Amino acid sequence: MDAEMHNMKTRKVWSLVPAPPKEVKVVGCRWVYNLKKNNEGKAVRYKARLVAQGFSQRKGENYEETFSPVINFSLIRLFFAIFVNLLQWLHWQVDVNCAYLYAKLDETVYMRQPPGYKSKKYPDYVCKLDRALYGLKQSGRQGFTEIYSVLEKLGFTKLKWANGVFLKSKVILLLYVDDIVILGKTNEEIQMTVKLLANNFDLKIIGKTRTLLGIQFIEENNKVYLSQEHYITEVYNRYKKFLPPISSLPISKGSVYSKLQCPTTDEETKKMERYPYRSVIGCLAFIASRTRPDINYAVNFFFTVSIQSRSRPLERFDEIIGISTSYKKLQTRHRKHCRNFPNCILLHLWLWARIPQ
Repeated sequence: MDAEMHNMKTRKVWSLVPAPPKEVKVVGCRWVYNLKKNNEGKAVRYKARLVAQGFSQRKGENYEETFSPVINFSLIRLFFAIFVNLLQWLHWQVDVNCAYLYAKLDETVYMRQPPGYKSKKYPDYVCKLDRALYGLKQSGRQGFTEIYSVLEKLGFTKLKWANGVFLKSKVILLLYVDDIVILGKTNEEIQMTVKLLANNFDLKIIGKTRTLLGIQFIEENNKVYLSQEHYITEVYNRYKKFLPPISSLPISKGSVYSKLQCPTTDEETKKMERYPYRSVIGCLAFIASRTRPDINYAVNFFFTVSIQSRSRPLERFDEIIGISTSYKKLQTRHRKHCRNFPNCILLHLWLWARIPQ
């Protein structure tokens, strides 16, 4: 907490001023505590973050625009597949410490003093925010605008058809909020880019990409593979009390579900409500969309019956988690199969069977 307050003072995030008139909204704030983990999923340190209670803001009064573009993870996969695995470019990851605190606010926002750090000299004063703070509705947008303006000054050009991708000579920057991945043809170009960024931001230099957005990047034989082993284990441990023995298939062959299998009695309905159906399927959807396309059909299928038929699907729902856990070490790998890459034709064969409704 002291370290976080030190960052606030260093960045001059706010200034203490007399409380505004009662009709002016003053947002609250609170401390959020988190446990930071390393690449192996082990806890390494505790972290406290001061967060503004942006839910109490009023549009048109203390915020306007909120949209903040970020890179889609599918593009991260694409760039690693082409530039790292195929073209053998190097990759480097850096993190902008307290990225939001660099961005200035366009609106006037008042906030109560942080709990535990109220000024003894001015206990009735409030904080007039001069810079963005985590929790404010416009902070994401302001943070991106600040980083974008710096990258523009450094000579980077934003890719028009993709958010969060910046180009300069033979260097590519992938930006997701405060996480930056640098792809470069040579180590000298990457280090020069890191130096330029460090002149404008306080950076945490991580090195080769190891963990990004909850995905492990595993390097073997000059190739990078994507894995979610730690997350799959976490999901299984969280919901294993609901699961029968592990299965080897994401969904049984010939499985058919319909409205006739919906709960018909109050007892059956209460039984279904005790099961964290939507929470589990949300976790599985995240896994399927990132590194495990083998369970994608099963997850999408259970999405279609998540509202209507809830009884029979629960009996087989463990199969998806089962195969995810059984093969949790499976990785997404990209290999060069076509001689004339990238002039390859991808063929998809879809077999749509009629599903009773």
